[in-house]
Amino acid sequence: MEVSKSTSAFVFFAFLGVVASLKNIRASVITATFIQLEWESDKNENGLIPEYAVSWGRNSYLQTNTTTARLMDLEPGRRYTITIERINQGNDSRLLRQIEVRTASLKLSLQRPNYLRVAWDSTFQNLKAVQVTYRVELAIGSRVPSSSYTSNEIKIVNSTTAKILETLVPYYVRMTVCLQARQQRGGWSKKICDYFATNPGTPGPVRNLKITPDVHSLGLTWEDPDDTPPTGELDRVNIEVSNTCKTLLMFHKNIHNLVRDYGKRSFTVTLLQPDSDYTIQVSALNKGYGNYKGVTLNAHTLPGVPSSPRALLALPWSSTQVLLSWAPPDEPMGTLLNYTVWVNGKVNTCKENTLQLHRCKIDGLTPEENYLAEVAACNKLHCGRVVAKEVAMPSARVLPVWIPVLFASLLFIVLGPLLFMLWSVSRLCGYAKQESAGAFK
Repeated sequence: MEVSKSTSAFVFFAFLGVVASLKNIRASVITATFIQLEWESDKNENGLIPEYAVSWGRNSYLQTNTTTARLMDLEPGRRYTITIERINQGNDSRLLRQIEVRTASLKLSLQRPNYLRVAWDSTFQNLKAVQVTYRVELAIGSRVPSSSYTSNEIKIVNSTTAKILETLVPYYVRMTVCLQARQQRGGWSKKICDYFATNPGTPGPVRNLKITPDVHSLGLTWEDPDDTPPTGELDRVNIEVSNTCKTLLMFHKNIHNLVRDYGKRSFTVTLLQPDSDYTIQVSALNKGYGNYKGVTLNAHTLPGVPSSPRALLALPWSSTQVLLSWAPPDEPMGTLLNYTVWVNGKVNTCKENTLQLHRCKIDGLTPEENYLAEVAACNKLHCGRVVAKEVAMPSARVLPVWIPVLFASLLFIVLGPLLFMLWSVSRLCGYAKQESAGAFK
């Protein structure tokens, strides 16, 4: 019994000595696929040369005579129970310690709409800031069904933190991100991959916007944005029509309903005023995204054919002169430049400003002759329908029409005030009589 107690005590204190020889076990580096363990050991080993056996699975085992161990080809995001054994010469092996460590997981995120961040999750640690070299592979493909865009990139980066890489990536793509890591001159770890998709972005401007003007409309043609890769699935088009900085019309059209001929889309803006300035902006938008880049052009509709001038009068002014007067047309169909006057089919030059005065005096006619006077409103492209009036010239012995008109005007100017005064006096007298008769009663 005494022997058994002594033996038990020896084993107990020997065990304590072995345990005391292993201190500060820690995982100094943890990534998704490898863990670096470190520990400290007392130098008082009674002359024995220690070796350490590290195991972390049924068939995962390594031996080292240093106080470090690197566990390779691990699974990301998995918890491992790691057993450390100390082996002395003579195969005297004792269980020293078990620790649990979980490997990191690859973490992909977008810091901005298309700024990819490749990092480890919070399990990562690098206590001594050991430089780790990473090989990052980016396999990129467009999410647009009709696009065949693909791209493959390889980036080699060094990092001592959880952040591995931040890089710009295209909008609206699917990405396979594969990662390998190594320390110093060691071999690459096994490859781990994750998948990521970016959101749609702002499409580029439409190309080759052209405008064909008409009297009441503007015909638009353009080509889709040439984004490589596409920033999303084109869904609609905004067409904004403005005049003098004021938005007049806004169209939101499904892009699939617009006619596409020889790679071009087309749309006609109607209900516009003739001979007018407009500003057209065409913008393409992606499905699920509201921002756009517009292309703006200025355009001018064509003048139309003016209607006829109204209320044409032809008055003989003398035996050789005719005075024409008229009212502007109801539909000028643009900015009028002048009025054209014909007499018996020949163009007559008017001395007056016909645009402002709407009249024209025609000289050099023959007395006692009949003439046909015609007037048409003209813009920079068209002269409208004519309005006609026949006039018979008086004899040379007849007073010019302006003389009786002038006499009548003067007579009215002189006699008019006198007649008004007489009428006013008679009214006052009548009023006075009425007041007197009332007083006598």
